Amino acid sequence: MGQFVYKNFRMLDGRKFAIRTATSDDAEKVLLYTKDITEDSPFLLFEKGELNLTIDQNKIRLEDFFHNENKLAILAEVDDEVIGFLDFSNGNRERLKHQGSFGMSVAKTYRSKSVGKALLSSLIYWCKQNQMIEKINLEVMSQNLSALRLYESAGFEREGIKRREVKYKDGNYEDLILMAYFLQ
Repeated sequence: MGQFVYKNFRMLDGRKFAIRTATSDDAEKVLLYTKDITEDSPFLLFEKGELNLTIDQNKIRLEDFFHNENKLAILAEVDDEVIGFLDFSNGNRERLKHQGSFGMSVAKTYRSKSVGKALLSSLIYWCKQNQMIEKINLEVMSQNLSALRLYESAGFEREGIKRREVKYKDGNYEDLILMAYFLQ
């Protein structure tokens, strides 16, 4: 099953937070978190209002992650408030099952406080326990320098670039950097 053991962490300022598996019971607060994060993050691959999941649809989505041994959805929280979220899915074809990709976000007021680092290290730990996963992939916007530093410090390597992959409403483009972490 795609589950992660509940674990406590400390932010750089000493405050405690926890990382745990997201369950269907978290569907509403994960949706609220996602709505909030789209308000203040320029580095997401979707615009405000583009994710129109209902609570019931998100429950089904989180159940799928929970019951699939090669998927993971974890959240970081403080006092029952979601402050970060990460989801990972492996390839769904036989030749691609050994690898997977993830997306991660951290609430604006909790960035640069080690929450992203804890989410990422939790993913790597979980993948190392999973016999199927050999490679973790991600795409990150080229201007997201703090995320690039985080991934490189965790051992991710740059594999390539998708030029002008993201187009903003104002007509400007941004490249996506392809990165990978090899478990074997």
